[in-house]
Amino acid sequence: MSSITEIWEAVSQMAGDHFEWAQNNPKFGYLIIFALLSLWLTGLLLRWKWACHWQFWGKLWFFDDCNPETRRRIQIALVSVALAASLTMFFV
Repeated sequence: MSSITEIWEAVSQMAGDHFEWAQNNPKFGYLIIFALLSLWLTGLLLRWKWACHWQFWGKLWFFDDCNPETRRRIQIALVSVALAASLTMFFV
């Protein structure tokens, strides 16, 4: 029967192995970014509330006169460019 200490050491070793692998293969981080951006783009296209909510921490004066649909289209364009950039960085 394993003690808590042995279980903790096994989990700690697995986490250490994972982070070591991530350090040796940094390009796979771009795939994680691609997956998250794909989820965000899907939310924008399907008009999910959390994805379409535009946060203003300051005034973005050039978007003040835009309606929500225009803001959504701008987000779709920006996320699409970010998706292309993440795939380009992964394959280059």
